[in-house]
Amino acid sequence: MFVPCSGEQGFPNWAEFSLILPAVSIGNVGQLAIDLVVSALSSRYLIGYLHDASILPVAGNDAFAKPGHECGQLNTSAEVYKSDEQKLIIIQQRAPINKGYQALYCRKMIEWIKSCGFHRVILLSSISATERVDSQMQGSPLQYLVSKASEGLVKSFDNLSWTRLEKKPTYPDIDQGNKDEEYAYFIPGGGITKRMFDLCNNKDIPLTVLLTFCSEGDNISDAVRLFYYLNEWLTIIDKEKVESKLAGKPSDFIIPSSWSLMFGSPLAPVPLF
Repeated sequence: MFVPCSGEQGFPNWAEFSLILPAVSIGNVGQLAIDLVVSALSSRYLIGYLHDASILPVAGNDAFAKPGHECGQLNTSAEVYKSDEQKLIIIQQRAPINKGYQALYCRKMIEWIKSCGFHRVILLSSISATERVDSQMQGSPLQYLVSKASEGLVKSFDNLSWTRLEKKPTYPDIDQGNKDEEYAYFIPGGGITKRMFDLCNNKDIPLTVLLTFCSEGDNISDAVRLFYYLNEWLTIIDKEKVESKLAGKPSDFIIPSSWSLMFGSPLAPVPLF
């Protein structure tokens, strides 16, 4: 599944590294937040790709090229970046998973994660805002989940004033007259999020899921908010630089150049007569 670039190891040991990856979910918020993660890193480089029949093929212009410094590099469906300074491995997935291949993709991803021995895994995702319950209507839209192997992080997240996604009641045997409530996580619009969470629980992988309630549309603000919370935890870049950029002040924090055409290029003028 992982295809290393020339000079990179095919089966590395990344026990000191954290893996950050997106779920292709509602509003593509996780993928947009990954764009910000890669852009924020002071030193990072492409170390390989994910190549598998479960991921649709796609190619495009360099999403992180700085104006005037384009080098003609192509971006593909799923790329893997590395930051030795921050001890991070980042996956950016730009293409959806083939219909009917989600289970296979998740199993292969879990196998690769275990073979690399990551210190922790962070999944960035989103959840449909139409499914919020009354208690979730106020406060931050950010929610989090942790697998059993990451339960020790809960206290530090409480100190950050983060909210843990609550379970919802289910009635699995109501047709048979069983009305006893059972509770489970419900993540509509989250793509592979629930499947990855369950697999990491079963495989004892330390997974943290950061997700935000959102709707389809202009999801730039949702992605920035998700990145801001991630950065509050990991300190990928100084918080002041992010705040200065959002306030329109000079800052080293760079918005990806690909975002300038988020909704396509401007329409060409059409003569009326």
